[in-house]
Amino acid sequence: METAFERTKHFKSRRLTLLKTVCAFVLAFLFTFFQLLCVPANAKNQETVIKVGILNTIDPWFFVWSFGDSIEHLRKDNPKLKIESRELSFSELQKAIEAKELDFFIAPSGFFAFVSESAGAAQLATFHRELAADPGKSVGSVFVKRAGDERYKKLADLTHARISATDSNSFEGWIIAIGELRKQGLDIERIIRNAVFTGYGLPDVLTFLLNGSTDVGVLKACELEHLIDEGTIKQDDFEVIGEKTTSELKCRVSTNLYPDVVFASLPKAPSALVKAFSVSLLTMPKVGDGTWGFASDFSTVHELYRTLRLGPYEYLRHLTPTALLYEYRYVFYGFLALLLLALFYIYAVNKLVRRRTKALQVALEKKERAQEEARNVQERLFQLEKAGIVQELSAMFAHEAHQPIASLINYSEGLKMYFSQNKEKEDSTVSEALEEMSAQAERLSQIINRVRRYARKEKRLLSPVKLNEVAETALNHVVKTRGASKIDFRIKAEEDAYALADSLEIELVLVNFLKNSIVALNDKNGARVEIQIGRQGVFWKMSVLDNGKFVSDDEFEKLSQPIRSRKENGLGMGLSICKVIAENHGGKIMFERRSSGGLIASILLPQLNEGKQNGN
Repeated sequence: METAFERTKHFKSRRLTLLKTVCAFVLAFLFTFFQLLCVPANAKNQETVIKVGILNTIDPWFFVWSFGDSIEHLRKDNPKLKIESRELSFSELQKAIEAKELDFFIAPSGFFAFVSESAGAAQLATFHRELAADPGKSVGSVFVKRAGDERYKKLADLTHARISATDSNSFEGWIIAIGELRKQGLDIERIIRNAVFTGYGLPDVLTFLLNGSTDVGVLKACELEHLIDEGTIKQDDFEVIGEKTTSELKCRVSTNLYPDVVFASLPKAPSALVKAFSVSLLTMPKVGDGTWGFASDFSTVHELYRTLRLGPYEYLRHLTPTALLYEYRYVFYGFLALLLLALFYIYAVNKLVRRRTKALQVALEKKERAQEEARNVQERLFQLEKAGIVQELSAMFAHEAHQPIASLINYSEGLKMYFSQNKEKEDSTVSEALEEMSAQAERLSQIINRVRRYARKEKRLLSPVKLNEVAETALNHVVKTRGASKIDFRIKAEEDAYALADSLEIELVLVNFLKNSIVALNDKNGARVEIQIGRQGVFWKMSVLDNGKFVSDDEFEKLSQPIRSRKENGLGMGLSICKVIAENHGGKIMFERRSSGGLIASILLPQLNEGKQNGN
């Protein structure tokens, strides 16, 4: 077995090979480009286009070392064909296969087994990495933990562990792993609910593990060794859980082994071309860290999906009637379509007037529900501890709320058109209500789009902001919330308080401070909350003061390190997010205790001089 030094040397030689490959690709592209310039238009039109889809969750090392060389080899052996390759997500590749847009696809054996029955896919070749003895037993998963963590000594100990992985659709990065946990008798539904997926972004699996966000990480077999050889991690930082001894793969692994990446054909591809591609792949020399071979047995993959009741075996999750429905689904679908068509026809002919009236009621109800949902989600957002979680929930809310708002706008516009075409039914009160409903819906849509930009981490455009207007807006957001009706709210601010800022983010900070004060007052008689804006050196100091109970030393100390919410006394809720926002603006947050009882929460922002206020 090769040493770490030898593997490092081999890795460096691979990088040199990659550089050569990139140069070759550039030269090939230029050569092809000049060839196309010289080819007559009618010759171009006669060129046969072959489309190859590749799943973008494949091991990145396969992309780097093997994919490009394999496609180029096929192009060289088939010069009369124009071979186009497309990287697609799990769902995109499924849709492209169902729409018969592809001739071939490259994917892990799990995806191949997933669609082979329904799409009629056939294996041409299976990748055989040099670290594996058999292409049918080349990939697996490995469970890792932080070194010295004694809680998890074997896979059976992972019942309550929080696990991080790259992608829920990754065959060797997740599906194989949960299949192994199912064999251990663990409740994988509970594990899946608590799992954290990085989506091939940062922080990655091992970063979540090192910072304590998760207890256990799932990696693809050989990925741990690659990271150690690269010097990305140290060998003694992590320990493998449930390691299996095997001679089939020269990497540490915690699961059984399964076939590697499959190059498959689809029914759309001509038989002669399938044969030519098979011969070309199976006879090509070493590419990257392996060659193309042939896996004779995919029964282990099918058994894994059957065990997990996924893919073609998902119907096993349900009772026998559902299984029968799946078996005869096309007959049921046809009958159901006819039944729905008949019901719709009857309903449309006999209930037209009633339906239009009901549509107006539904539109109004959707508007109220959307506004209520917006208020509820906004309240929950300020109770989360980390800016990353806030962004994810913001994106989810904006995505889900966008459709009902769009529907509401469409309903109102449709009704206005209906009344404009039926003057005898026109009602001024209804028309006025429709105009107001449409305006409010448009306003709500603009707010949602603003949240979506914030959640997508788009570059913030700072602009001169008048802080007393931000304070008034923030106060308007909270005065109608639960517990605010009995509180006396006041604003005391200087008129020339300008800062270069993102008004939405500063508004979020103030709303957070105000809500904490409301919770802290807890229906107290004579409750008062005041927003003050004044100068403090080169900063503007925006403060929220309340007359709540006296804050103890222990509670006050925890304000400087807000880790979790403390809804019962109004402290610490979302303060970590406020801290990040303040620092991004070149300021900070601070807290002071009032001798008479209560708290002063403040954010300091750099002052904006008069020239910048006027855009000079």
